[in-house]
This record gives sequence, structure tokens and C-alpha cells, in this order.
Amino acid sequence: MRYFEVFSDALRSGDRPRKTIMFADIVDSAKLKERTAEVNWLPTIGKFLDIVTEAVQHEGGEVVKYLGDGVLAMFDAAGSGNAIRAGIRLQEQLRRLQQETSLIQNCQCTVGIATGHIVEYRTPAQTTDVIGSTADLASRLSSAAAPNAVWIDANTFHAADMTRISSEIGHALDRPTNEYHLAGEVGLKGFGHRVSYYEIIWSQSEFGARNATLRHSQNVPAPAADGVLQGTVEQWSAEKGRGLLRTERGEYFVDRRFLAVPKENLVRGKTVRFVPIKPLRPNSRPVAGALVQEGWRVSAEFTKVFAERGYGFVAVKDQRGNTLTLFVHLGEASRRLRPGDRANLVIRPNPRGLSGQLDKGASGAA
Repeated sequence: MRYFEVFSDALRSGDRPRKTIMFADIVDSAKLKERTAEVNWLPTIGKFLDIVTEAVQHEGGEVVKYLGDGVLAMFDAAGSGNAIRAGIRLQEQLRRLQQETSLIQNCQCTVGIATGHIVEYRTPAQTTDVIGSTADLASRLSSAAAPNAVWIDANTFHAADMTRISSEIGHALDRPTNEYHLAGEVGLKGFGHRVSYYEIIWSQSEFGARNATLRHSQNVPAPAADGVLQGTVEQWSAEKGRGLLRTERGEYFVDRRFLAVPKENLVRGKTVRFVPIKPLRPNSRPVAGALVQEGWRVSAEFTKVFAERGYGFVAVKDQRGNTLTLFVHLGEASRRLRPGDRANLVIRPNPRGLSGQLDKGASGAA
């Protein structure tokens, strides 16, 4: 077999299959080997490979190859959601084993997932292998993510049914489906542009990027418009009607046009929740849209109501049409509310962040 001809033909034909690639890798495996004797780290790596293999096969994927302390797996493009669930499953299993047994200690991993066209070929040993920018991207995302994180590229996010993504901790927290991901951008080695990614929030909160990744990023990334962020008010001028917010992902500009309640003012130090949108001008800060602040009273329309579970979701909009989806705990009130109903809400904190609460000082449903 001449690989030059195989790869050249694949590029010329344009008939490359579209797949979802998952890369799982042990964090700092070299240090793991330095700290412990071979009799200890070999079983740890073996157990890790077993966990990844089980998670991939459980979700219908195929392990393509083992890379010593990493695994590259492949899913059909229609199985992007399966790849995400496999990533969550293996992280949950790793955490469970470390908490309950001594089988696998000091072992953390990262998961990178990307979807796109690949070159698939047979090796001299007659096994399947893949090559191409999609596989490279999955590997780079894994390398950029912090320990325990699951990062996916934008193609995977848009190909997957994100309403079917969940986790054990998410179930326990009753986490809304739109809060299982957080979007951002990152500079990656080998890519000439900043890459959009989504972190899957499978645990109590995000894990973020590795320190090395943050050092290589000159500016804190602005998440995509369908993400949701929370932060605090850093500055606000009531006279000018604009100010500055601070989040874990950097600073965001806001003015009165982008408040969900335009007549209200922001208060320094207060918690806010918003959807990030593009900067108003080149090289300026990203903007916070459809913003709500802790303690505000808003009127909003229900988009979903789950009567059997006692909660729902409302859509809060600013004057520019930017929309923020808020979780609302309803209890018994969920039995009398339907999608399309409006309700008066108070913005309150809960373990998931700011959410809506029926305003008992008002009539409840508007």
C-alpha cells in the first residue's frame, strides 16, 4: 500500500466520509509514571482503557486505536450525541471509581470531540485508522481542556440533539437542558484561527481550560450567542445607561438597550445572567444581551412547562430581540400554567445560578 496515493486520492475525490471523532487522554500521564512504580501505573492505565472502551461501545462507537495512555474512537456523524454521552459516561465512571475504590487513583482525563470529514484507511495490520483535520481537532481540544472536562467543536454541537444530553449530577440538580453546555473560543496549535468550542457541563460546574491553554490565549474568549453566562456588575452609569460586567470568561459591555427591563438600573456587585452577543464594533468587548439582575421583577412568557416535574422555562427578551431562557421552579402552580402563558417573576439565585421565581406579590400569571 502506498499511503501517498491513498491520501492524495482521498483529497481529490472529495468523497471522504463524515464522522465524529472522540479523543480521550490521561492528564499528565508522564508525571503519573514518575510518581508511582510500574506495578501501580500499568493497572491504572489498563483500567482507564477499559472504561473508555466500554463507554464508546455502549454508545455505539468504535475504538479506532489505543495510543498508550489515550484512545481515539469514531462514531457516525449521526451519532454526535452518542459521542458526547460516551464522554460523559467515561468521566462519570472515572470519578465513581476514584471515590469508591482504589482501583484507579490519581487518574484524570480530558475528552475532545470533533465532527467532520476524515480520511479512513486500512493499515498494514489490516486495522482501520483515520487521519485529517477533524481527528487533529479532537486531539487538540482534549489537550486544551482542563482535567475532567469534555470539549466538543461547533460541528458536533450543531449535529447533536442537545436536549438528549444529561448526566447523573445534572439529574440530581434538575439541570435544564440548555445549561449542559457553555460556549467559547480558544487558540489551538496547528489552527490558524481561534476555534469555537462548547464545554459539556456534566458535573456541578465547568472545568474550563488548562493553565497552559489560558497562557496562550491573549484575550478571554467570547462565547457564542446560544450560550448563557453569569457574572457581576463591575461598572454602571445610570446617566449614560451603560456599564461593564465581569465574568470568569472576561469583561462584557452592556447598555440599557440590552436589559430585559430597560427602566431598571444595574447595581455594582450584583449578580447578572445574560446571553453573550457579538461586539458592537471591531476589536471591542463582547456584549451582554437579554440581561437580568438578581432581585429584578420581570414579566415573561412560558416556552415549556413540565407539570409532572414542577418546573418550566420562560423566554426573557431585550429591545433588540435577544432572548434569554430562564428556569422557573413552579411546584403546584405548574398544573395551571401552559406554554404561551405570561407570568410575573422575581429573579432569584439557586444552585444552578439565577432563575425565575413566581412573584407572590403579584397575581402569579399575567
